[in-house]
Amino acid sequence: MKQRSVFLFALLLVAVTLHAEPLVVGFDRFHKDVPTAEGGRLLYNELGCANCHGGETGLPARRGPELAGVTRRVQAEWLKKFLPNPAAAHGGSAMPQLLAADKPEDIEAVVNYLGSLKVESAAKTKPAGHVNAVRGGELFHTFGCVACHAPQADFTPPEGVPKDAEYTYRSVSFPNLGEKWVLTTLAAYILDPLRVRTDGRMPKTAMETDDAVDIAGYLLHYESSEGKTAPGLEPFKADKALAERGRTIVASARCASCHRLPQEVLAKPVALQHSEGGCLAPQVASGVPRYDLAESQRTALKFYLAQREQKASPAQIATLTLESLNCLACHDRDGRGGPDVARKAYFLGDHNLGDTGRYPPPLTGVGRKLQPEWLAKVLAGENRVRPYLQTKMPIFGSATAPLGALLAKTEAKDATRLPGGDDTAGRKLMGTQGGIGCITCHRFGEHAALGIQALDLSNLGQRIRPEWLREYLVNPAAYRPATLMPSFWPEGKSSNREILDGDTDRQIASIYSFAKSANGEPEGFPALGGSAFELIPKDRPIVQRTFMEGAGTHAILVGFPTGVPLAYDGKNARPALAWKGKFFDAYNTWFSRFAPFEKPPGDAIVQWPPAPVSQAHLRFGGYRLDKSGVPTFLYSVDGVAVEERFDGIENGLRRIVVWKSPALKLPITHPAGVSVSEDPGSAPGHRSFTYLWK
Repeated sequence: MKQRSVFLFALLLVAVTLHAEPLVVGFDRFHKDVPTAEGGRLLYNELGCANCHGGETGLPARRGPELAGVTRRVQAEWLKKFLPNPAAAHGGSAMPQLLAADKPEDIEAVVNYLGSLKVESAAKTKPAGHVNAVRGGELFHTFGCVACHAPQADFTPPEGVPKDAEYTYRSVSFPNLGEKWVLTTLAAYILDPLRVRTDGRMPKTAMETDDAVDIAGYLLHYESSEGKTAPGLEPFKADKALAERGRTIVASARCASCHRLPQEVLAKPVALQHSEGGCLAPQVASGVPRYDLAESQRTALKFYLAQREQKASPAQIATLTLESLNCLACHDRDGRGGPDVARKAYFLGDHNLGDTGRYPPPLTGVGRKLQPEWLAKVLAGENRVRPYLQTKMPIFGSATAPLGALLAKTEAKDATRLPGGDDTAGRKLMGTQGGIGCITCHRFGEHAALGIQALDLSNLGQRIRPEWLREYLVNPAAYRPATLMPSFWPEGKSSNREILDGDTDRQIASIYSFAKSANGEPEGFPALGGSAFELIPKDRPIVQRTFMEGAGTHAILVGFPTGVPLAYDGKNARPALAWKGKFFDAYNTWFSRFAPFEKPPGDAIVQWPPAPVSQAHLRFGGYRLDKSGVPTFLYSVDGVAVEERFDGIENGLRRIVVWKSPALKLPITHPAGVSVSEDPGSAPGHRSFTYLWK
């Protein structure tokens, strides 16, 4: 296993290590320049002051990570570096210095105590399979990680990043990841941080295990290689005597104020007697938590403490909650927040939709925009309606549980109530036959839009509040400047005078009513006619190019009369998917101007692992068809020509891979969920496999 030089990583740390103070991004971005009591409330919560001293801030509780099992997640030697000086080991850490750096025996005892804690349920850390660090770098820079963490210095930025682009707020830094983690444990943490960080400050991003492994491999500076060769965590066995001594130290340091620990070390709140000295002193006394606060942080905390008995308004709590969870790293709200110029180009999606197709939607008025039930599910990680955004909406766990109701309460306002709607008129209005043509740009259920593929309108009634819809349709640009969405009711006057006599409110109410009714689809879609566009291979294979989830934008589909189709990823020269049953419905591919990503229409779907060969070594050369219509895929690896062919057989596929240079060690991967056997006669440079569905 090879690792890239850690020199680049050291360069990345230079900027953050210049800042000794703890980083609370919401404060740093919105309150640092003019300290206020409101910013102090945010700090009091996010630095854990409320955990020690009590006091209801109204914000989601900030807790430390789970400590049971910590020596099974991270290297014990790294803990010994971190505990005596958290800010030095991890720039910007919100954990104060509690233990004396000149007493290594105390640090050793504490680590042994932590290692002795019983684990209720540990994340599985199976040996990683293949690690594609190049792919991991792409995912890290497009999933949304860079909204909080800086883009990495060894990654080629996408087009559109100005050379002199500035970061207008500090990034959450990394510690020395290679000293702290191993591949399997970092991948497990990336896959589900909420198992360890239950407070949601490191949220969960929906991804597959392979995604997490590849991102971990990238951050640990792996070259693409077999993950099974990666070193594991150094085993740690706690010494009972040291653990007992460590228990006493942990209890004295009041670690249980922020961390979930056994009853025996629980700490009672410490009453605040004054707002000077103590943790706020420029030079703290021995035994007092040391934060190395910046002067702006110290000032804001003093402002808050001077009036902390005053309750914040619901609107203030809503705003500070969004800042505490760093929601404004991706979203703007009332003109505040959103990604800065240096990060914007990493937000990718469908360029045909303009900024709407790249950036997450504004949070302005979201509490009166979305139905309460829908908003609650969005915050819980459900109800995704913008598949074209590559940035993923994180899941914050219990931290966002009260947020939906809070936003609905604080953002409610008097609005024009819509009259009853006419479903028939709404159907016509949304269509292209005498209507305003919503389906030209918007999907509707299973139907792709006729042009660009904006979000699905079939769930409009379940998703949107009708009063907000009226405001938006009359003036879309007021909600989202530069949107491609036009107004068909400019200044409240309908551009279609034929339907419902041009009554704006009745027309909008009818659109809403029809979408909510789930009674048919708008007029103007080409008739599907059952299986009119289904491709059915009968006497010979059918080859069709399309976009497909799991196979990408260069998907080459091959349907065999034997009933097991294949999706080949032409960009990465690899088999991607196979399934049993129907081959493909070509309606969207043939009729949609901007075809969506399709899904395999059959069942028993299997997926090959990510590309085993980096694109830097790979060149795809297309395919050729033999006289029976079977394609042979052509590509080269480091200049060596490779041919790959699949044949349909009963209940499966046969795969043949041929190359002429014995020096090429070509990695060949297989899908899980099928029987895989290598055929007799296989040899270096000529491998043959049979895949049978169970």
